[in-house]
Amino acid sequence: MSPEQLRRLSMPSEDFPAFPRVSIDVPAGWEPLQWAGSVLGARHLVATNGFNPNVLVTIERWPGTISHDDALTVLRQRITQGGGKERLAETETETEAEGQPSHYVESTQRDPRLGGLEVRSKMIVLHRGPVTEIVTAVGTSTAAQSAHIGKDIAVIVRGLQVEVVS
Repeated sequence: MSPEQLRRLSMPSEDFPAFPRVSIDVPAGWEPLQWAGSVLGARHLVATNGFNPNVLVTIERWPGTISHDDALTVLRQRITQGGGKERLAETETETEAEGQPSHYVESTQRDPRLGGLEVRSKMIVLHRGPVTEIVTAVGTSTAAQSAHIGKDIAVIVRGLQVEVVS
């Protein structure tokens, strides 16, 4: 095959836009956390039974246009599949990311080793040309940890910032 017969695909481009910039603000007592599948993360310095409360941010890219309702349904299915129970759900009509709505969900789960877990999630859906990006911040702590720093985790998760990169 000659070079003239090849078409180069690259990222970023119109077909494959750059991923958005994401950020979270964490208080003192938190440190960066690298975790498989996440693009950003932080964990509290104090562990209980070997578990550090943490917040992880992921970006999923789906082809085509995915509705906000469908994306929220997927988040709820993941909570249920993980053995969780939804406790609170809120939709904010506008966020910093191009006026897109965001969804905030609190749930509880059981872990065989740690017992009850408190999970807080914020999801922002971005429609960008040929793709939909789902940016999600998930904060996790044990029920006992949540009694002390649950409000901090909620603030971190709710504070997820997304900036579209051209």
